[in-house]
This record gives sequence, C-alpha cells and structure tokens, in this order.
Amino acid sequence: LTAVAIGFPPHSNSRSQAGLPSRSSSIFFALLHLHFQCLGERKGTGRTREGPNKKMGNIITSPPNRVSVISGPRGTRMIIGGCGLKLWCIETCQTLSLELMTLEIKSHGAETIKGVRVNCGSVAQIKVKAIKVPVARPEDAPGGPTTNTAEYDYPSITIAATHFLGHSEDHIRDSIRRTMEGHQRQILGTLTVEEIYKDRAAFSERVRDLVHDDLKDMGFQLVSYTVTHIDDENGYMESLGATQTALVKREAAEGKARNEAEGRKKVAQYDADAESATAEAMREAHIAVNTQKQAEAESDRDLNVKKAAFETEVNRAHAEAEAAGSIEDAKQQQAVVREKTQQKVVEAQVRLEITDREVERKKKELEGQSMAELMQEKNRAEAVRVKATAEAERIRMLGDAEAAAKEASGSADAAVLEKKADAWKEYGDAALVQLVVDKMPELAAAMSAPLANTKEMVFVSNEGNAASSLTGDVGKMMSQLPATVHALSGIDIRQIMKRKTNATAKAAVGGAAMAAMLGSEDPLV
Repeated sequence: LTAVAIGFPPHSNSRSQAGLPSRSSSIFFALLHLHFQCLGERKGTGRTREGPNKKMGNIITSPPNRVSVISGPRGTRMIIGGCGLKLWCIETCQTLSLELMTLEIKSHGAETIKGVRVNCGSVAQIKVKAIKVPVARPEDAPGGPTTNTAEYDYPSITIAATHFLGHSEDHIRDSIRRTMEGHQRQILGTLTVEEIYKDRAAFSERVRDLVHDDLKDMGFQLVSYTVTHIDDENGYMESLGATQTALVKREAAEGKARNEAEGRKKVAQYDADAESATAEAMREAHIAVNTQKQAEAESDRDLNVKKAAFETEVNRAHAEAEAAGSIEDAKQQQAVVREKTQQKVVEAQVRLEITDREVERKKKELEGQSMAELMQEKNRAEAVRVKATAEAERIRMLGDAEAAAKEASGSADAAVLEKKADAWKEYGDAALVQLVVDKMPELAAAMSAPLANTKEMVFVSNEGNAASSLTGDVGKMMSQLPATVHALSGIDIRQIMKRKTNATAKAAVGGAAMAAMLGSEDPLV
C-alpha cells in the first residue's frame, strides 16, 4: 500500500473543490483496479490503459498537455497532469489537447477599403486557455502574498470542452482557422493597401484585438499572430515595392555621390595644400636663384658700361680719322654707336630693377628689349633720313644739271625753230609744202604697215582683177593724203602746189623775156 500511495502525487484542496476524489479514496480505487487487472490478466480478459475496462472501472491518467474529462453520475471531473478513476459503464472519459496549435491562415482575394483585392498569409499560434495568470496581492493582504505558481483556468477549459470535446483535432483546427480567416478578412476590408504594406505590426495588432473576444468565448487564446506575406494578382503591391525600391536606390546613390564628392573634395584640398607647399618652396628657391642672377647682372652691367665707353672712344677716333667725304657717314655711325651704348645702359638699368620674382625680371627685360628695339628703329630712321637727304641733294644736283642741259638744248631748239620760222617766213608756203612732202613717205608707210604684216592674201573675185583692185585701193589711199593733211592742219597742198606752179610759170616767162632782152642763152637766168 505504501508503494501504491507513493505513485500518486499529493493533491491540494482544489481537487475536492473540482469534484475530484480524495487521497484515501484514490488509493482504494487504485488497489481495487490492480486487483481486478491481475484477475483479468490471469483469465486473458484484461485491457491496457488505452482502452476502458468494460467489466469494472478504470484508472485514467492525463499528461500536462492534455485534459481528461470524466463525466457521469458523480458529475464532471477534469484531470490535468494526474490520474483519476472512471467507473465502469456509468462514466465516460474524453480528452482535449492543451498543446499549442500552429495554424496557417490564408485569405485569397480579400478586398481592401478601396476595393483592391489582395492575398494575405499569416501564421497564428492558438491553444486552449488552460493557465490562469495569478493576480499579484500585497504582502499584508489576507492569505499572504501571491505566489508565482500558475493555476489552471478550469472555466476556460470547460468552455473549450463544451465546444470541442469529442471532436477530432483536425475539426478543432479547421473551426479556429475559419474564425481567424474571417477576422483577417474583416480587418483587411477596413485598411488600404498602403496601410497594410507600410505597417504590418498595426495590422497584426488590430487582428489580435478583434479575435481576442471570440477566441475567449471559445475557450482559446491567441498566443501569437504574424503576417507572413501580402501580395496581389494585379501588381499593385509590386508597384509600391518598386517605388520604395527606387526611392531607396536613389537615396543610396545620392549618399554615395555625396560621400564620393566629399572624398574628392578632401583629396583635392590635400593636393592643393601639398601643391601650395611645393610652390612656396619653389618660390623661395627661385628667389635665391634670382638674387644670384641679379648679382651677375650687376657685374655684367659694369663690364658693359666700360666696354661701351671704350667703344665710344674708339668709334669717335675712327670717325675723326675718316676722309672728309666720309665725315657725315662717320657722324651717323657715331650716332648709331651712341644709341647702341644707350641701349646697353638702359638694359643695365633694367637689370638693376630685377625683383625677387622671375616674372618681374622677365617683364623688365622685355621692357628693355622694347626700348632697345625702339632706339634701333630710331637709329634706322635717322640713317634713312640722312640717306634720303643725301639722295635728295644728289637728285637735286642731277636735276639742276639736267635742267641746265635741257635749258641749253631748249635754247638750241628754240634757235633752230627761230631759224626755221625765219626760213618759213622767207620761203612761205614752200617750206610748209616741203615739210609735208618730206613726211608723206612716213604717212604712206604707216598706212601700208598693216599690209606689210600680211603673210598671205586670198582674193575672191568674179571679174579676175582682184590684184589690180588692191593696187588701185593703195593709189586711192595715197590720193587721199592731201585731203587728210588739209583736214588735220588746214594746209591745202593742192592750192599751194597750184599757186607755186603758176608762180614758177610766170617766173619762167619773165626770165625768158629777160634773157631775151639780155641775150642770154639760159632762160632761167
């Protein structure tokens, strides 16, 4: 009896309150059960614990994750994590699982508040509300403070047993799944796609709050509820995701560009600092080099000044030694030398003004070169002026000589013309006629010059006298000379010749008469 008693756990007063047997009665029924079980095994009619003994009562054991409900004339008793006695034939025992059930809830084509159909999947953890959370009591409360020992929630277990006792676990799962799916659809119908997409936690909380009362009325509790996926068949959610993805990519690209730009800015700043330090060092080195060059330039300046002075003296001596005819050239050469010396002096002065920086030194050198070029141009201009003066003097002298020659020639021509005029006065028209006659061969030659250049002539004539016609044309041209001379000069050769012929005839007649009178044989005499 002691061994059997140890096999049963002690029970608190709550067992008698729940209608369970006391410890002494449990021991009695256990011994009775063992006695009849031994008898049944001997006769071959015994049953195991899984099946009830149809002849007499049976011991019922229940693990902590299941509740055994014994009902009969003695009322309803619940056993969790213990054992009890079921009377044979007059009591029944049914079990209800207290384990956690994992349900996959799917809502296909659920409409949101704006009519967009979405597919929502979630996972819910549901179990019978078997544990009652104790309410904390202060230490000075009657009965002492509340302990952390959890108590079974028999009212909730009774509600669950009322609804699902005797049903299969699949039936229980399907009933709870349908309830959860309905509430899930109901919450989806009160939200927009954007609200569901952006805040799944709020959606889960609303489902949990809505389903709490219904599950409580069924004797169950929702342990956890998690949304696994939300999508749609029209690409609405994908579009929202694409927008958010594009926004995140843009922000990432902007951040990357800003960081890269900041990096390049820092690198550029460091490079600029390095280049500035390098430039400063180079500037100091350049200043030292320029200082040395300035000293060299001062030495060269003194040497060039002395050389210029010596060259001036030498050039002056050479210029004075030149012949009298070359005095002017020597003076001009001396001026050129003086200007070159001045140029060197200016260059020396420019070298004196060299500053610490190479840029200013080059600037001064350029100014000195410009001044030298200007002086050279002035010297060239002066030389050109002197040469032009000499050339003008030479041309003037040549012009005077030529004018004198032309004057003498003009005087001679005038004397000749005067004599010709006197002769023309003396001879009158005879001289003019003689002049025109002398020029007629030239006129005839000029008129026939085109014919002289002709290499070949082709005469086309029906009468056969083309050549004689050409000779006649030339004769006509010559016969027209007196008329041409009369038209050009007003001298009528025919009239003069006629008058001259008449005068000659009269003279001949007079001469003949005079000869006859004098007895001379020559009539002209």
